[in-house]
Amino acid sequence: MFKLTWLQFTLLNSLLIVALNFNLFHFVYEKSSQNFFITLSFILIYFGFVHTIFSLIFIKYLSKFFSIFFILASFLSVYFISFYGILIDSNMIQNAMQTDVKEVEDLINFKLIITLILALIFIIYIIKVKIDYKSMKSHLKTKFINIFLGLFFVFAIFLPLSKTFIPFARNYNEIRMYNTPFYQIYALYRYYALFVQTKPQFKAIENDAYKDDNHTKKILVLVVGETARAANYSLDGYTKNDTNFYTKKDNVVFFTQVSSCGTATAVSLPCMFSVSKRIQFSNKEYQENVIDILNKSGVDVSWIDNNSGGCKGVCDRLKQKIQLSSTYDEDLLDPLKNKLNKLSTQNIIVLHLQGSHGPAYYKRYPKEFKKFNPTCDTNDLSKCSEDALVNTYDNTLLYTDYILSRIISLLKEKKGFQSSLLYLSDHGESLGKDGIYLHGMPYAFAPSTQTHIPMIFWSNDNKLMNLAKKHKNLKLSQDNLFSTLLGYFDIKTCVYESNYDLFNPKLKENP
Repeated sequence: MFKLTWLQFTLLNSLLIVALNFNLFHFVYEKSSQNFFITLSFILIYFGFVHTIFSLIFIKYLSKFFSIFFILASFLSVYFISFYGILIDSNMIQNAMQTDVKEVEDLINFKLIITLILALIFIIYIIKVKIDYKSMKSHLKTKFINIFLGLFFVFAIFLPLSKTFIPFARNYNEIRMYNTPFYQIYALYRYYALFVQTKPQFKAIENDAYKDDNHTKKILVLVVGETARAANYSLDGYTKNDTNFYTKKDNVVFFTQVSSCGTATAVSLPCMFSVSKRIQFSNKEYQENVIDILNKSGVDVSWIDNNSGGCKGVCDRLKQKIQLSSTYDEDLLDPLKNKLNKLSTQNIIVLHLQGSHGPAYYKRYPKEFKKFNPTCDTNDLSKCSEDALVNTYDNTLLYTDYILSRIISLLKEKKGFQSSLLYLSDHGESLGKDGIYLHGMPYAFAPSTQTHIPMIFWSNDNKLMNLAKKHKNLKLSQDNLFSTLLGYFDIKTCVYESNYDLFNPKLKENP
């Protein structure tokens, strides 16, 4: 049995948490133009800040609980920040809560195991150590002296440098997200407030919607991609690999300036179907979306999903929905064929792909689509060269492109229907530039590779194709989807906006 005084226990915890914040200190060092004095001053201020908090909350019977919680949260945060450049906020916690076994398995690697083992060693030590609190009077005296000294330490360094640190914090607001584990604890609270608390009564947007055209036979296959970034689409001028080998032959229209609503599926998917624009959207929304409006207006709506996170509530009220858990997205084609053989007059079929979901990109395509080599056949992305990582990611895009071409072929077989395909990704992806991998960065700080997404359109209707070609270079976003779907099926409602409809001559660029 180990034995430490309360002061020793508190100091050791303070030092450990400060040591685990090396990403925070590196951020300060880089953003302060590698100013060693500023960085050292910040570290000392941070130590005083942490020690003050621990001196306050480490009380008898709860000290070990708080210590274990902070250590585990810190080690996990450090792992994702260090190896993937991911900053953990409430949306990332929501993604984690909605993941499944397949996605968890893709994240497991040697570095994660080592990280958890290190955390476990500290936790075992915390459990075994005996904390000597001495007498109540002596303990309280020590506690208040440490709180006072901690605050004095913070202000003694901060105040002379306040003209440096205050503008720095304003200019680099994202610094708070590197504050491990305190920002993650705040993010956990935000997650609870946004996603766990009891939702308000479900709200109907408008009850005035009706379908003006009930006779023209229409099919729209809406394909929602996963983690595809526009920067790697050869339809948009990308030259390293031909990622659109298949759809180029179908003469599709590629929209060149489309932005996502978020940088994670949990945000982008419900947002793109919402009446709210990105700037107003909140995951607290509990109301109808465009799928609901189409459904109650008489359009035959189907949702076929192969994404581990499902439809994030968008399709909850549909009767026609299928959830797959297939290794490859090609398995979506069989239920699509079945639906195409049982069509109503007007139909929308939503296919939700697993697409290019990382970090195990190599698992997202069958071996015959391993066209671009060498590849990165591991989920530990730091082990791979940039060339291998990009090739592997591009193979996932090529496979998705093949699936889109197959869908277009199926639509061409449906005679007598106005048939169209609209594809857009939920968000983009980072592939290691500036040490950032995957996605989920806060939108305000995210690189464009996480927000600039591909959008592709094909139709057997020449009028629609000509409008798409006319509009393809406009600055657009996922905000356009809501009115585009209503416009495609001639749904009349006060929430329809012609200037957001991709196929309306009145379309304008997003503000």
